[in-house]
Amino acid sequence: MNKLIFADLTYRIRSMLFAVHTILGPGFREETYRKALLVELTSRDLGFETEKEGSIVYQGRRIDIYRMDLVVAGAVVVELKAVEELHPRHEAQLISYLRASGLPVGLLVNYGEPSLRIIRRVNQKFREIRERSA
Repeated sequence: MNKLIFADLTYRIRSMLFAVHTILGPGFREETYRKALLVELTSRDLGFETEKEGSIVYQGRRIDIYRMDLVVAGAVVVELKAVEELHPRHEAQLISYLRASGLPVGLLVNYGEPSLRIIRRVNQKFREIRERSA
């Protein structure tokens, strides 16, 4: 069976992302969209953490930190952008956050294009564990 990981939760998050885009449209700063999304998450009683920090570990040593824009329900990383066009480094950033945090799913969201763009990625480690247990 090829069921999406956290399909219901990511569907709910996507509906909020679209609601924000419908009301605000493109052209604002990333921070504006983040604040609007926080209003949506709060009004729909979905737990979240903003600017969640994690450690980058290299050879057993903590060498740096990273900050994820949002983590929803302890499972979905939401990385917000408001740029003219997504760049491959934005997707690489999301994949790195998933790998470092161990969280299962991430959404890369760009409010800067005329149409809302959402890229969904699954933590490869989580996918492999799920496939082995199926």
